[in-house]
Amino acid sequence: MARSFALDLRSIFIFPSVFGGLFLLLCLCLFLLGTNYQNNLMLALCFFLVALFLINLFTSYLNFARLKISLGNTQHVYAGDDIRFAIWISQHSGEENTAHGKLQFRFWLQKDSIEVDVDSTQNPIWITLPTRRRGQYSMPRLTVSSYYPLGLYRCWTHLLFDHSTLVYPKPVPCEMALDYLSEDNNESESHAITRGHDDFDGLKSYQLGDPLYHVAWKQVAKGQGMVSKQFSSSQSSSGWLRLLPCSADNVEHKLGQLCFMVNQLSQQQVTFGLDLGSVQIAPDSGVHHQEACLAALATFTWGKHA
Repeated sequence: MARSFALDLRSIFIFPSVFGGLFLLLCLCLFLLGTNYQNNLMLALCFFLVALFLINLFTSYLNFARLKISLGNTQHVYAGDDIRFAIWISQHSGEENTAHGKLQFRFWLQKDSIEVDVDSTQNPIWITLPTRRRGQYSMPRLTVSSYYPLGLYRCWTHLLFDHSTLVYPKPVPCEMALDYLSEDNNESESHAITRGHDDFDGLKSYQLGDPLYHVAWKQVAKGQGMVSKQFSSSQSSSGWLRLLPCSADNVEHKLGQLCFMVNQLSQQQVTFGLDLGSVQIAPDSGVHHQEACLAALATFTWGKHA
């Protein structure tokens, strides 16, 4: 398994197509008729077609062996969405001639395929894989095939990329609530998060993931660099999102609600932690914290929690 494959003799399969089999049958019939009736023109036509068939064998292989197929970056998705894999097609290093013809891409054991023209396509090529449930999805084996140039042969290869994608739970809208730890004692109290305008507290250096509407554009225009406005929170302590005890049939619904709250709180730049019982993520904020929480929800195992 790898992220890029350069096709060669060890990874390419080639066999006559259905059309190629009928072509050979035609050559056989011409040979029998030419021999039986001692017709030299018919025999000459038969030998010409056989030579064309053999030349097509080498041409088809050499064209396919020039390809280098690589996998690009893949975005994580939510359950029910399609995973979009980016496939890049290039030539072997040092190859002067370019590949031609159409390529077919199809995942292993799937009927649907994508056909692209190597001469006119613009990279990357997007191949989708539907998802139904959350979890970690490994990219299935990808079959790439070609019938270039005359369709007499089918060249194909099976590629297994070293790649997996996280599928997050499908967000379920709900009323947002955090468990805030009291500073006076160790008891936790549940408080609902209400939207409002926090008080301006100062400026801070811009960090990746900060909302653009928090950027202090006046300071940017003065040449002071990218800085963000910092607001004081109405809550003095960070809160926790917790997976409450539930049945196995209801756990996916609860995880979807937690996924919704993680996204909403991350957009509001609220500091929070995630407690799934067997997995705990310390309170924090930002894009990286959001991704860590979503990854924990995607890979959560009910047996460990129960």
